[in-house]
This record gives sequence, structure tokens and C-alpha cells, in this order.
Amino acid sequence: MAKGSCLLRSRQSYFDLWTWLAVLAVSGLAIHYCQVRLDEYISARQTKTAGGILPNPESLRLVSLGYDQILADVYWLDFIQYFGDTKARLADHYGRCYDYLSLVTALDPHFIQAYWFASFAVGSEQKRPDLASKIISRGLAVNQDNWYLPYIAGVNEFINAKDDKAAAKYYRMAAKFPGSPPWLGRQAQILDTDLPRLFKEIRTWHTVYASNPDGLVRNTARNKLIDLWRYVYRHTSDANSKKEVTRQLGELGAKP
Repeated sequence: MAKGSCLLRSRQSYFDLWTWLAVLAVSGLAIHYCQVRLDEYISARQTKTAGGILPNPESLRLVSLGYDQILADVYWLDFIQYFGDTKARLADHYGRCYDYLSLVTALDPHFIQAYWFASFAVGSEQKRPDLASKIISRGLAVNQDNWYLPYIAGVNEFINAKDDKAAAKYYRMAAKFPGSPPWLGRQAQILDTDLPRLFKEIRTWHTVYASNPDGLVRNTARNKLIDLWRYVYRHTSDANSKKEVTRQLGELGAKP
């Protein structure tokens, strides 16, 4: 009887081993198939996006195998290429910026740089601060411990929507976050005043420039500051003012 039980267990173990191997083989084939499909999808994306087709995030997740951030990087690079083609963007008026950034932030909602470009590209170049706010608001809901999101929302409201009061509200919100810089509260007070808008704009872009080590965001703020300081230089006749503007431009690596 013991011998029979031993034989039964041996056969059961043998069956379990082959069952496990079969499941493993099927799983491997399934993963390989999905990876092939994902590779095909990514390799074809450039042609599709060039033709005006951007998928929705739900469709992408069906083939992403959980690698949503990788696909977010893929479409982010596509967006940078699209955004940087200035001549073509003058023709289509940056019309696809919202679609790109909405897709990127849906795939990777913690990618802060994309929210900056929601303000820069969608709010400013596409001239749709309302759509920029839609993207940034989604980011606020997901990144509730990051002061950058209400700060970006404030920049969008001030620079693009021209709503100083709404911008000040977001700045005060950002100032309450642990680790947020002390100038946020002061900037909120400045936005609430009747100071000239040009002064507020210079101050706003300076804080964006100073608080961003990242090349793309920092370079965008630098270019805006150069334009603003050059405007001041052209419209002032005071020698001391021109000297100060020249100094400010020099710190940005530019001349009047």
C-alpha cells in the first residue's frame, strides 16, 4: 500500500511538473506576443503621429505590459520634436500640443516637466489656458504632495489667462506645502497688488528660471526674460535704468 501511495504521488508530481511547464510555456508565448505587438506599435508611432493620429491612453495600456512610463517617454520625445519645429507650428498654430501633453500626463501623471509645457505650449502658444488648466488640474489631483503643481497652475493663470487673482490663489496654495520656497507667499502678495504688469511678468519668469534646473523649462524662462528686459531697454531713456537692464541681460548671457 505504501508503495502504491508513493507511486501515486510520483505520478502526481510528474503531472504537476508538466502542467507547470505547460503554463510557463503558454505564459512565455503570451508575453512574447505582447512584446512583439508593443514593439510594432512603438515602431509605427512616428508614421501615425505624423499623419495626425494619437491614440488614447486606454488603448495604449492594452499593449503596454505595464510600461506606461516608457510609452510616456516615447510620446514626450515625439512632442518635443513636434514643438521644436517652429516653421511647421506657425502653420498649424501648435494645434496638437494639448493632445500630446494630455496623452503623456495620462500615461505618466508624475512627470512634472510635461505640466510646465502644458502652460508654455498649450496655454501660451496654442492660446488655450483653459485646456492647459485641465491638464494641470489632473496633475494636482494626482500629485497632492508636490508644490510645483499649484505653482505651475498659478503661472498659467497669470501669464496665459491674465487672471492675477486666480494666480495669487494658486501661489498661496503652493506656499502651504512642506518644503516650498518662501518667495511663493511674497509673489502671491505682489500679484494681488496694482503694480505694473510688466514688473509682475519679469518677476514671474525670474522665479520660473531660478527654480528650475531643467534645461527645457529653464531655457524657456530665460528666453522670455531676455525678451522682457530688451523691451524695457528699448522703452526707457534713463541711463541708470539702461545700465541695470544691461546687467540683468548679461546675467542671462545676452545683450540689449
